[in-house]
Amino acid sequence: MSKKTIIITGASRGLGLAIAQDAAALNANVVMFARSADLLAQEAQYIRDGGGSALAVPGDISKLEDCRRLVEKTVSNFGRLDSIVHNAGILEPLAPIAEADPAVWQQSLLVNLLGPMMLTQAALPYLRQNRGRVIHVSSGAATYAIAGWSAYCTTKGGLNQLSRALAIEEDLVTSLAVRPGVVDTEMQALIRTLGAEGMPEEAHERFLRLKETGELLPPAVPGGTLAVLALYAPREWDGDFLSWDEERVQELVRMYATRGD
Repeated sequence: MSKKTIIITGASRGLGLAIAQDAAALNANVVMFARSADLLAQEAQYIRDGGGSALAVPGDISKLEDCRRLVEKTVSNFGRLDSIVHNAGILEPLAPIAEADPAVWQQSLLVNLLGPMMLTQAALPYLRQNRGRVIHVSSGAATYAIAGWSAYCTTKGGLNQLSRALAIEEDLVTSLAVRPGVVDTEMQALIRTLGAEGMPEEAHERFLRLKETGELLPPAVPGGTLAVLALYAPREWDGDFLSWDEERVQELVRMYATRGD
């Protein structure tokens, strides 16, 4: 049987890279997509050096031609496509609605919401063939508002609805939205750096404390879970919004994960 093939966006660092590493450890072909071409190529080579199968495809999720090219290169190289993990995302603008730049808001919509739609659309013919899976990396901010995060909250809420819409429209594809927890990534560093200007003081201080007290999750912790979901999530979960650490999810991880972290 052919190895499963999975596309991970935002895969050059942080959570996306952790997902790619775990998916490769689970014997999948991983296709790594991000704008930072050199870093992406380096990380893909590290996976290959470790015995995994990885392809680096640099590109911009907000561009339709890059989404289509990503799918074409994936199928050309591996002959199939089984899963997508929509991990790429941006926090900006970090500003209240009264002060936010509409052009930056528009970019948030392109990256966080329209990009996943365009990539999914391009991939659907192949996902249907293999009864594939689409994993939308969401956030708790999809369900409640955080002052200064209007664009991020709105686009993540929209991403959850995109996942649900895909679930009811595509009988041969399993679609999930997943909350990965508060992960120690560059986005958290951005909050700590710029949050004082765009967020209420109390909210900003809460994120500072998460770092100071060691409460941020290492990317490898939810990364392994997301890799398992992308490859093995059961059909009956179609359309659900899951938290990475809920018991039914971790039971699935215990069945399939190969890493101990």
